[in-house]
Amino acid sequence: MLRRVTLLILVMLLLALPALAQEATPEAAGTPAIAPQACEQPGSLTMWVWDENWAEVIGQAIEAWQADYCPGAEVDLQVQPWGQYWDLLKTNVAGGDMPDVFNMSQDRFYFYASNDALLDLQPYFDEAGVDTSLWGSGMIDPYRWGDNQDLYAGPVNWDTIAIFYNKDLFDAAGVEYPTAEWTWDDFAEAAAALTDPENDVYGAAVYAEYQSGYPNWIAATGTTPIVEAGRTRCTLTDEGSLEALNFLKGLYDEGYMPSVSVVGGTSPDDAFNFWLAGKVAMVAGGSWKLPEAIEKATFDWDVVQLPRNPETGRSRSIVHSVGYVASANTENPDLAANLILYLVSDEGQKFFADAGGVAPANPALQQQWIDSFGDAGVNIQTFVDALQDSQGVTVFDEIWDKINTELVVNIFDQGMSVEDAANDACEFINTQLPEQAQ
Repeated sequence: MLRRVTLLILVMLLLALPALAQEATPEAAGTPAIAPQACEQPGSLTMWVWDENWAEVIGQAIEAWQADYCPGAEVDLQVQPWGQYWDLLKTNVAGGDMPDVFNMSQDRFYFYASNDALLDLQPYFDEAGVDTSLWGSGMIDPYRWGDNQDLYAGPVNWDTIAIFYNKDLFDAAGVEYPTAEWTWDDFAEAAAALTDPENDVYGAAVYAEYQSGYPNWIAATGTTPIVEAGRTRCTLTDEGSLEALNFLKGLYDEGYMPSVSVVGGTSPDDAFNFWLAGKVAMVAGGSWKLPEAIEKATFDWDVVQLPRNPETGRSRSIVHSVGYVASANTENPDLAANLILYLVSDEGQKFFADAGGVAPANPALQQQWIDSFGDAGVNIQTFVDALQDSQGVTVFDEIWDKINTELVVNIFDQGMSVEDAANDACEFINTQLPEQAQ
C-alpha cells in the first residue's frame, strides 16, 4: 500500500540475494557507516517533500547541515501534498523546472530516470567513500539506472511486511504461536484451526494489495512479482506467481480467508481494520502499522515473519524505500549531492531515528528505531529481520489499479480462476511496459 504508506508517514526489483546483513556496522567500531562531508561552496536549493511530518524532521537535519557542514547555504523546503506532488513533478519534468532535491518513490522512479530527469549520484557516493552495498539491494536496486547501473537516489527509510497475529485467538483455538521458521503448510494449518464460522472469525487475510499482500508470496517462490526487473514483461502468469496465487485462493475457497466484500475493500487498511476488530486471526501488514496496532488493538498480539515457501525455504517481504534524488538540471549539482549525502549519513539519519515511526535506511541506526517504540512487548526486530532476503518494488504507477483492485477482486471476490485473472491482468500490463510501447 505504497500510497497509503506515504500518507501515514511510514514509508518499499529484482532481489534474489540477501538484501541487508544486520551484522556489526562500522559505527559500532567508532567509525560512521556514512560520514557527512563539508560542502565546497554554499548556494541556494529548493527541496520538495510530500509530508508535513517529514518536512519537520528533514528541516531539522537541514539546519544541522547548514550549521556544521555548509554555512551560508539556503534551502527552500516545500511541502507538496501527495495528491498534487506527482502531477506537479511530471509537469515540471516537461518544463525543465524541477526542484533541486526531492523525495522519490521506487514505484515512480522509472518515469524520471527514463526521461533523463535525475542527477547521477554514484560519482558523489564514490568520491565520499560510501559503500552503497550497506543499504542492501532491496532498498537501492530499484534506484539504479543505465549501463553501469549507477545509483540515482540515497535511501531515506524502509518498510517491510510481516504477519500480525491475535494471540488471544491463537490461545482460544489451542494453536501454537508461529515462529520465523514456519512454512506455508504451517500457515495453512493455523488458518484452518483459527477459522470459527459460528463467530464470524477467519483464520487469515493476507492477499490485499501489492506491498502487503499476494506479491510477498510470489517473491518467496523466487519469482519477481508482477513485472520482471527489466520492465519488459508481466510475470503474473509465471509458474511461481500461479503457485502463490493458487495457494492463497485455496485458503479463500476453503473459507479460511474472507472475500473482498466481507472485508469491505481491497485496501490493506480494510484488512487491518478487520484484524483490529477481532474478525481475523492473522493479517499481513507493514511496519508502518505498528503505531496503530499498539494504540488500537484491544487484544494480546505480536508479529512474525512471513511463512517460508516449502520448496525454496524463503520468506520474502516486499521492501519499499523512499529516496532522496536531485534534478539533472539543478544549477548546483555538487551542493544538491552534498545535502543528500548528509541526509543519508549516520548523523543526518539520526533525526528520523529519533523521531520514531519511520525506520531509517542506515543500518547503524535501526536498533534506535526499534528502541523508539519503548516496551511495546512486540517483536519489532521481525521487520528488520525481514530485510535479510527482501524483494524491492518492481511496478510503476500506470498499473496500480489493475494489480491492486481488479486482480484481487477477480480472484478473491468474483470467483475467477487464478489463471484467467492473471492472463487478464498481464494482457493489460504488457501494453504499459516500455518494450511493448515502443
